[in-house]
Amino acid sequence: MDATRPGARPATQVPRPSIAPPRPAAPKSRPDPSALRVAGGFAAVAATSAMVSAMLASAPAGSAGGAITAAAPGQPEVVHVVKYVTLKPGQTAPPQAVVQQPAAPAPRIVTVTTRQSGVKP
Repeated sequence: MDATRPGARPATQVPRPSIAPPRPAAPKSRPDPSALRVAGGFAAVAATSAMVSAMLASAPAGSAGGAITAAAPGQPEVVHVVKYVTLKPGQTAPPQAVVQQPAAPAPRIVTVTTRQSGVKP
């Protein structure tokens, strides 16, 4: 509306709300991960050391560079092999074999009383 016309109301300025976008919230500060990384590194070194020492302990004595007790030259090393065999009924042990008898189960004692035997329970 034009303020110069007769009978016109003067224009009033209505304050408009600002349409600016809201400010983003400040990002949360995160803890420093370096201490956790150092602890993880120590754990990895300890685990690797444990695995390597377990592998070396299970290796044969000659291959790991451990103490080697050599037999006399020209003499082969004697390796005793113990083999356990379960014999079936009717089989006999080979000559010079040591036979171990299995443990016999304890005998079961059952007491039975009936009316026919004449004993009252």
